[in-house]
Amino acid sequence: MTKKKFSAGAVVACIAAILAVVGLVAYLVNTGTSYYAKMGVDTTVVVCLIVSAVLSAVRLFYGQTGKPVWTDLLPVCAAVFAMIALMYLLNARISNLAAVFTFENNAANMADTTSCIVAIAACVLAVIMSVASAFSDTAKEA
Repeated sequence: MTKKKFSAGAVVACIAAILAVVGLVAYLVNTGTSYYAKMGVDTTVVVCLIVSAVLSAVRLFYGQTGKPVWTDLLPVCAAVFAMIALMYLLNARISNLAAVFTFENNAANMADTTSCIVAIAACVLAVIMSVASAFSDTAKEA
């Protein structure tokens, strides 16, 4: 009887899921700041980041217990959902970032913008890690 251990692909998939959650939390923090609160919460960003994190976690679970064929689609779908979230996040925030960096540059607005930049960076890294995890297995034979 062989035991399955986590591989490098599992670590990358776990990092992708964590980055999606970090991006989600940073986005929700950003929507609560005084400057960005007037834009509200984009449910597409929230749902896509949650789905991306869940798909990466599901891949970790099913990668350890046998390997059904449909699990090969999970990292691709996770990357697609993370990319959709990133595009909607950029669409919602890019003009406001430009305004803060040029016309409305003060300490309060720059502090509010920090969580926006963290959310964007976490989403970009989640996309990269999701794509990277698609090229490797999550379990290796011991």
